[in-house]
Amino acid sequence: MLRLTVRLILWLQLIQVSWVSVYGCEPFGPRPRRGLETVKQWRRLEFGFANAQDRLKAEAAGNLQPEVSTPVDVDVHYKVNGQRRIFVTIPRFGKGVPYTLALVTDQQTRNGPVLMPYPNFAWHNNNNNCDSITSVYNVAISECNELWVMDSGIIDGQQICPPQLLKFDLSNDRLLHRFRLPNNTYIPHASLLIAPNLLVQDPPPCGKCKHTMIYIPDCRFHGLVMYDHQINAAWRAEHRFMYPDPDYGRYTIAGESFTLMNGIFAASNDKRNLYFHPKASVSEYAVPLSVLNRRENWANSVDAMEDQFKLLGKRNSQCAASAMDSHNNLYCVNFNPIQLFAWNTKTPYTKRYFINLPGNASELEFVSGIKVVRNPMGQEELWLCSIRFQKFFKRIMDFNEINRNVHCTENFSHTKDVALKHSLNPIAAAAPSQLDLRLWTQIAWSTTWSSVGGSQGVASLRVWLCKCAGSSAS
Repeated sequence: MLRLTVRLILWLQLIQVSWVSVYGCEPFGPRPRRGLETVKQWRRLEFGFANAQDRLKAEAAGNLQPEVSTPVDVDVHYKVNGQRRIFVTIPRFGKGVPYTLALVTDQQTRNGPVLMPYPNFAWHNNNNNCDSITSVYNVAISECNELWVMDSGIIDGQQICPPQLLKFDLSNDRLLHRFRLPNNTYIPHASLLIAPNLLVQDPPPCGKCKHTMIYIPDCRFHGLVMYDHQINAAWRAEHRFMYPDPDYGRYTIAGESFTLMNGIFAASNDKRNLYFHPKASVSEYAVPLSVLNRRENWANSVDAMEDQFKLLGKRNSQCAASAMDSHNNLYCVNFNPIQLFAWNTKTPYTKRYFINLPGNASELEFVSGIKVVRNPMGQEELWLCSIRFQKFFKRIMDFNEINRNVHCTENFSHTKDVALKHSLNPIAAAAPSQLDLRLWTQIAWSTTWSSVGGSQGVASLRVWLCKCAGSSAS
């Protein structure tokens, strides 16, 4: 029966290839867009409130100053019914920010769409209440329908509360878990914990979402924190590759320059390695996840595994946020010249293997947040938040202009093709009898799943395969 399923999947793939070659379009839906679409944009942020009382509280506390606020990160949640929710973070660089995590509404004003606090205004720390949310730079949504919030605890450069991880259930927006980071994982008043990168080791539909690893960059004190949700413990690693390079601490974006010595800023994983870079650097580095995940490796020293970190190569310019798709393409936007590009982890990290992607440079000035999101049709979307940080940093923003953008594109089909070429050619060259048939079936199916039956069809087939293979997960 399993072999028959393999033949059926390959037959469907052949139909798809033949159809495209004859008709120039996908048989089961439109071809993916290749360019970026601007989904939301602001001149300055518009903070909304559920009632007049909440607004008055923010105004009375001096926490309603949109001109000192900017979004930094974006993530997207698709509900079961297909409705989309866009999350943005607004760190408290200074006083004047009424809430630090928000949903973008469809209500439009002259300045841009109205924001609403998530999960509600009472959750946001305006009175030094460390059971609330203090200041968020980044969030991450897992395939388990959970929102992980990395609360830095810092307002205006001061450590008001200990940093904490919060996990919300996106089906009802209730808090599921809180983890306050222990003192040995960060340096109070020096560290800045941002950009949690998730690895769900038992994802649905076969897994039960009980084992999630989270990798958290400390961009201001040059370290990396690992959090194991299963055992509810965290530990810290440090390496010289996480430090800023003084030769690249000055940035020039769209002709304007500023200096900022940030260390490790972005981290992404392909389930084997963690890929990272400091913001003040043009180098990309990697370290095996097996090294980071073993708590005992770091019990005696935070820099115990120095030889496990590798330099992969260099870019022509600094970049900030990055994100990895399911085909192991790593996305980033160079600062100078401004260019969105992708690199596949199965290739050398050199310019020859960088794939430049379409995007208007004027709309990609300092991309501070990037996410890869799977939509209800099973397609991967690339979401970006660009903020003209060079103007915000120097306080020279013109609020008659568009200063913040949220962009989206469905999966870039040409980068997907490159990834498939690297990942599937070795398998295609081997005889089926030499392969793990279950694995081969899942890989073959992954090339057609976005065109055949959508996400529900894929989920049901994956469950069936897991059960056929005798997996205990369901």
